[in-house]
Amino acid sequence: MIAPGQGPESLYTQKNAPTFLLTSKGSGWRESFFAEVQGTPHNVTDHGHTRFCLQLYRQPGQHRPLKKNAAWTTREAGCRVNLPGDEQRCETRTGTRNQFLFVETQRVETIIDQPLRSGCFDRFRGTITLLPMINSLMAALAHDLAQGSPAGDVTGESLIATLLTWLDAVATHGQSDIRASGPLAPRDLTRLIAYVDETLDGSLSLDDMARLVGLSLRHFRRALNATTGQSPHQFVLSRRIERACGMIASNRLCLAEIAVAAGFADQSHMTRVFRQTMGVTPSAYRIQQVGQTRMMEVGAL
Repeated sequence: MIAPGQGPESLYTQKNAPTFLLTSKGSGWRESFFAEVQGTPHNVTDHGHTRFCLQLYRQPGQHRPLKKNAAWTTREAGCRVNLPGDEQRCETRTGTRNQFLFVETQRVETIIDQPLRSGCFDRFRGTITLLPMINSLMAALAHDLAQGSPAGDVTGESLIATLLTWLDAVATHGQSDIRASGPLAPRDLTRLIAYVDETLDGSLSLDDMARLVGLSLRHFRRALNATTGQSPHQFVLSRRIERACGMIASNRLCLAEIAVAAGFADQSHMTRVFRQTMGVTPSAYRIQQVGQTRMMEVGAL
């Protein structure tokens, strides 16, 4: 079981241990683990997978099967899916920089809302496929981890759910068109907003958000997008910005205190997201709001 905070031990087996450049060891992700590794110039992999594993080869490399007189071939850049029971037995002779995402079987099945044994990922199983969407999502995971996951675990969990749902849709339907889902009922949206607002300064859970409205993770993401046009991560950020706006306008707390109360990692994180969303910094927004309030007070005299 990949518990929150677990390291790469037992997840990745090679004769010569690679250098782990970045991992999700410090995160609180549920049953998932990310690693970016730098391989040695020569290595032997003899590994039996016990979990879902997405490998992203960032550059071509030379490899050959562990068989007598096997020929060297060039493995192109791209991604490959390994499922529990799959084996990797090969020799490599070029050091490469690759990314891995390991997810426990039950977590994958919760996200895609179907059993792995149904063959849902067979299209990508054991083959190298170039998928720019997967490159982008894995890069986003790496960037969030490198930044210290300033918005909390919900960002990584949302990206993992997006990645698996998209990959399943492409593998199953041959296209990236995710089947439509109806919007959330007004009362469910109200309950969701109340839950998120109450938990902004704590630990928000993607699973709890879906459970609150009685949907699987897969259908929750679709329903939320159909209702708000946002992913779960974007929805949470919008609620944080809304809280910050109200508190900044009240002019009672300093910006550092507001950042914590709104669920941001710190003031600099709030400033970055606030500027991207509102077009101004929190300080400039406060000046605008205080100025408007004073003008209204003067006009009322």
